[in-house]
Amino acid sequence: MAKKFRGMQIVKEIEDAMDKGMARFLTNTQSKLSAASPVDTGRLASSWFVGKGVPNRDEPPERNEPADPVVTPYSGKIKLDSDWYISSNLPYSDRACFNPKWAKGGRRGGAQWFTNIANNLNKDAERSFDFFLKKVK
Repeated sequence: MAKKFRGMQIVKEIEDAMDKGMARFLTNTQSKLSAASPVDTGRLASSWFVGKGVPNRDEPPERNEPADPVVTPYSGKIKLDSDWYISSNLPYSDRACFNPKWAKGGRRGGAQWFTNIANNLNKDAERSFDFFLKKVK
């Protein structure tokens, strides 16, 4: 017995799965960066923003005393239709990410917290996309 070809339907399901995979990948990576960032006042951990097409230039407010980090989720719909960026625009972000002296050990991964996250991006992306692509039948 011949099986009906679902050409356009399967393409739509794959596109939806890829969109969901991208959303999961960005959200998980932003959360990992926030959770691993060294914390003095919590400003760096709250400074990771998702941008579509261009890096997001937002900055969290200055803090004089410690506060719980807040992850600001992307407010729009995430689709695999553009370039996506996760960025921090604080003047000391690069030092905290790459200089062990300023990293203060990081909360996860020690002084190499940022490099550990960056080195695992391929695996994280594969897991995020595979999770939804496996559901396409």
